[in-house]
Amino acid sequence: MKVKIAGAVLLGFLITVAGFFFTPRAGASPEDFGMTTYEEVLRADLRVKHSEMIGKVMQLSGKEAEGFWPVFGDYQRDLKKLYDEKLNLLKEYYQSYENLTEAKAYELAERVLDYEAGRVKLKRYYFQKFSKALSPRMAVKFFQVENQIQALVDLQIASELPLVK
Repeated sequence: MKVKIAGAVLLGFLITVAGFFFTPRAGASPEDFGMTTYEEVLRADLRVKHSEMIGKVMQLSGKEAEGFWPVFGDYQRDLKKLYDEKLNLLKEYYQSYENLTEAKAYELAERVLDYEAGRVKLKRYYFQKFSKALSPRMAVKFFQVENQIQALVDLQIASELPLVK
């Protein structure tokens, strides 16, 4: 029963995440708020929803929560830096994909690969921290949920990304 509830919570969160990233907002555009402000508002809301969903799925005891949430906060802060890089890459790609030179294509590909390597490095680092704060088993559970969230977001971005012309 717990697995079904956790799955339903996760599915609801993933649908919400996809909606925030890819659903046009009626009456508001990035230009209305300034792109940075608009992005910050969406991202702050997603971080709150992400934390709520993780809390529901992880079902931590009081003692586990004391160890988990500070590490999770550090993880989110470091992950935000990576997401900032990904967002910059996406913006740069959108600006140049129609007239992409070989040199620019190579540069962007190298930066994407660096981003992916950074994401793996970050997960490896925080797996150790979550394992110490909780247990390796609970750290695996956290990253199972985290990987599902990241996979959905990555899939949604990839499906919306125009191909090089």
